[in-house]
Amino acid sequence: MRKLISIFILLSLTTLSNQAHVNVNSVIIQEQANPVETYALLFDQFPQEIDNVTYCSAIEFKQELVNLGWLEENISLFLGEENMTKNIILNQLNFLEQNVDDNDLVFIFLMAHGDTYCADVLEMEEWFHLEFAEIPTDNKIFFMESCHSGRFVSNLYGRCFAMGSVAREEYAIAYLDTNNWSLSEPPFVGGISAHFWAKTLGNLEADTYADGIVKLNELYQYSLPLIRNCYDETFESSPDLSEFIQTNVGYTTNYPRPVLVDNLPYELTLNATEFILNNEKYLWEEDVNPPLITCLNTIPYDEQNSSINVKFTITEISSHNYYCYLNGSLINQGNKPKGGDLTWEYTYTLSLQPGNNYNVSLLVVDPWGNRAWNQTIILYTGEISNNEPEKSSVLPIILGTVGGLWIAGVAVVFIIKSRK
Repeated sequence: MRKLISIFILLSLTTLSNQAHVNVNSVIIQEQANPVETYALLFDQFPQEIDNVTYCSAIEFKQELVNLGWLEENISLFLGEENMTKNIILNQLNFLEQNVDDNDLVFIFLMAHGDTYCADVLEMEEWFHLEFAEIPTDNKIFFMESCHSGRFVSNLYGRCFAMGSVAREEYAIAYLDTNNWSLSEPPFVGGISAHFWAKTLGNLEADTYADGIVKLNELYQYSLPLIRNCYDETFESSPDLSEFIQTNVGYTTNYPRPVLVDNLPYELTLNATEFILNNEKYLWEEDVNPPLITCLNTIPYDEQNSSINVKFTITEISSHNYYCYLNGSLINQGNKPKGGDLTWEYTYTLSLQPGNNYNVSLLVVDPWGNRAWNQTIILYTGEISNNEPEKSSVLPIILGTVGGLWIAGVAVVFIIKSRK
């Protein structure tokens, strides 16, 4: 969708040939260049009123966004459960789908209970990732502060940036009352992670590139030690809470372990002024080069092997998702963010049963939809009993969807004859 600004101009024309003045009212419709716009949806289940003033993480984010050049009329606040129902969120996402185009910036923040609200009431795992992907800009950002938020954020695919405050098995902690404050951080109301995310947005101490803006990866790196220090102080001052986390999660050190999804080839920012002035930096350049996967085509084994390492070497400059299959069934999947080495190695350790043959396959998909597929056949070379009938092992065609992409493997047939 291309947005237009229509400017209506009233003209008064004079005919010079006969010096007569002829007033002609005419309208010219002028198309202006597609304007860059920024839209924010801020949802928060836990607004708190203290001395007749409302506080929460969403409000803290709004204040920081305004400081970074966001127009207040394009920042929508939804506070309390009654204002963040499934229908309300869907309607807002539909608005973005209809009004946003590829040069716009979208930011969505959501703070709520994880299992009891996001999963059970909103049923976000069933629809949010699909609707989020339909927003027609690559520059879309989602921050989620909730228990188990990593489980929701991990579902996001395509071109976007997203952070979940905790891993899928972890619990998030928020402060809703500033009485009896015991932290070194000045009092705040809201989620611990959300507080430090918002506080870092405009903090140039996080600007490690020294270019005058805080990019999202800089925000993540700078805020994480502050978040963990606040959790450590919270555990120290609340032994019962620390025991709960230790019992249910298994650790309190280096807590939390947030989930990051970065499927963009450039460093994105929530600084609206920078985004608007230098918009050309944030327009997607199409990548037509698929990832490269190399591996051994065949690996033999005999009775001496109980397991074997199947290695794949992946070469891809951008972030990418990878999916590992064993005999046609998905056994492992993951995401590798951009950055680091161009070439890296994925290893799957296969448990072996004598007499069996295996097909270990790897699919790699980059954010443009380019994909690569390669496979290693694990062949049994040991002796097979004479009375064992001739058998064939058919490695099936894989046909299905991964992350919205249709994929197909290759059917490979091996006839294994009984040996003398």
